Amino acid sequence: MVWRDDEESLIAITPVAEGLFRPLLSLVTAVVLVQYGAGRVHFIHQHEGLLLLILAGPCLVVVLTRTWRWRSYKVRVTNERIIVEGGVAHHFRSSVELRNVMSSRVEQRFAERLLQRGSVLLETAAGTMDIGRVRQPAALCRLIDLQRANFRIDGVPFDTVFEFEHPDLHDYMVNPPRGRDRYLCE
Repeated sequence: MVWRDDEESLIAITPVAEGLFRPLLSLVTAVVLVQYGAGRVHFIHQHEGLLLLILAGPCLVVVLTRTWRWRSYKVRVTNERIIVEGGVAHHFRSSVELRNVMSSRVEQRFAERLLQRGSVLLETAAGTMDIGRVRQPAALCRLIDLQRANFRIDGVPFDTVFEFEHPDLHDYMVNPPRGRDRYLCE
């Protein structure tokens, strides 16, 4: 990470693990079935290691790769920007400046509300940025909104109303008199 001058990291989050439950359940089931079968069937007992490698090996590889991918995904909130980075083989990094964030919101289903998980979406001028599913998404939105409120904007605020002021009609003449007639009007 390359930090800017006077930039401070406020929080770094690893999002909610997705896609780990089923491969982990398959791994446990394969190990239990081989162990149970080894006590009942002589053939399975003789080739227990090979059957564990054949049945539990792929499940273990999937669990390890998904865990590695999940642990490599990070969301960082600083006092100037929000950075989302991740990936194992194909690394990506995207960031959005806090001054460009117009609003933040949480998308949750009923079960996600019970588990206090949800997706955080940032509305920017370029479009909607999905940070991902995180724990305590409302707290993350409050932190982002607090930093947005503290961030000093140097430009003109979005709610500024510009009004047209008509110039005084006596200040301008449509066809000014030429040469010597100019002094006659005064």
